[in-house]
Amino acid sequence: MRFGCALLLLLAACGSTPVEQQLLTQFFRAARVRDNTTLASMAAINFDPRTDGSVTDFKIDSIGAQQHRKLQIQEFTAEQEKIRSDQIEFTKKMRDFYQSNSIAIDRAMKADQAKQPVRGNDAQLLTEWKKWDADSRDLERTLSQARQKVAKEKASAVGSLTPPGRDDVDTSGMDVDIITEPVTVTAQVQTPDGKTEPKTMVVTLQRASGKKDGQTLEGRWIITSIQQQGAAAPQT
Repeated sequence: MRFGCALLLLLAACGSTPVEQQLLTQFFRAARVRDNTTLASMAAINFDPRTDGSVTDFKIDSIGAQQHRKLQIQEFTAEQEKIRSDQIEFTKKMRDFYQSNSIAIDRAMKADQAKQPVRGNDAQLLTEWKKWDADSRDLERTLSQARQKVAKEKASAVGSLTPPGRDDVDTSGMDVDIITEPVTVTAQVQTPDGKTEPKTMVVTLQRASGKKDGQTLEGRWIITSIQQQGAAAPQT
């Protein structure tokens, strides 16, 4: 916190506008007029004046310490491929079970759907088949979550490294560092009902820095969340 305040004072003394100030000024201005094209190029969140209000003015209170982590696309992709492999093996076993008991399973399912009693071996097979089906759905859900995890991780780098209007940067073989920085601001917010009130917000900025074949590619800052002080959850 002291470092952030000292940095602001130093920049002010030098007459320089912090990049964070420039970014947030552009973001809140675009949000006020609902300039979705500009917002999409600089933020991964929504800030809709119809529900969140309009920021008419703000000041930066502090810029927090930057945090670094390595991009984990390869790790998350390997995790996804393992789940997919498990699903393929599971599906084969499920199919074998059904083919070995298809007549009884179909008979039991038909009776169950008609709300007729299912007894004996048919009842046991029906219970087992429902367990296979439930486990299959769980695996599909887990695989979907793994795919989303990979896509989100990739997007965190590509969105920052790719200039607006250009084809996505290929991060294959690139050593990527993800940098996150919290910025605390006090904003004058005009609420949807026309009232203006001060609100303290923590805006999270994120950018990527990639290295490949001896060259470094620095990404631009992207706004990834806005947490209003005392709010239950960040804007996403």
